[in-house]
Amino acid sequence: MHTDLKLAATHLKRGQLQRLPNAQGSLVLCLSGTLWLTQQGDARDIVLEAGDEARVEHAGLSILSALRDTSFVLSPDPARHRAAPAAA
Repeated sequence: MHTDLKLAATHLKRGQLQRLPNAQGSLVLCLSGTLWLTQQGDARDIVLEAGDEARVEHAGLSILSALRDTSFVLSPDPARHRAAPAAA
């Protein structure tokens, strides 16, 4: 499992939603509870239990839905945060 202690956990109560616009490449880490991840352009739905992780593979809107009270961490795509090459 990927862990990064610098990332703050998000808490959702059962039935709450978290919209993830343009989160392609980000990693969802389920810390507790049960999450349902659905992604625009993907017919699959992914259910995450405590300790599971899934990468947001598609551009557009993704939605996390708490099937039970849940805590999760969203780790951004590291490629988006790499420094641009220095100009010559």
